[in-house]
Amino acid sequence: MRSLIKWSPISEFHDVTNQLSNLMNFGQRSYLNSESEANDDLDWTPAVNVSENDSRYKIDLEVPGIKKEDIQVGVENGKITITGERKLEKEVKNDRIHRTEFSLGKFSRSFKVPQDAESSAIVAKFENGILGVSLPKVESSKPRKVKIEVN
Repeated sequence: MRSLIKWSPISEFHDVTNQLSNLMNFGQRSYLNSESEANDDLDWTPAVNVSENDSRYKIDLEVPGIKKEDIQVGVENGKITITGERKLEKEVKNDRIHRTEFSLGKFSRSFKVPQDAESSAIVAKFENGILGVSLPKVESSKPRKVKIEVN
């Protein structure tokens, strides 16, 4: 005896998008070390925005759900490295999990410190899941205006 299964175009669409997401590794950013090889010790890579203005460079790292105690910022050999870990807070024992998309585990991001940055004066602030790292520029590199005197 055959049983009928109700066809749903929406569920088919979700299945296709899930398969494409898995194929394209959607939601997971690739992580490469300085030798451009995959780093198997890392589990995920947080998104980052890097910007600059006349007085500083700014790195904003998106790390929601991570305690500031679980993040380290260091400068060594002309490179700033931000490492950390997102841990599972509580283990679910009796619930059936239908989908898990949160990234857990270790991460690391490294950035070259520009020549005109004052690497000894780096400031890091953590607020609302965003780690902001500010690298001030050395005074000699900041734009300045010179008044021209006319005799």
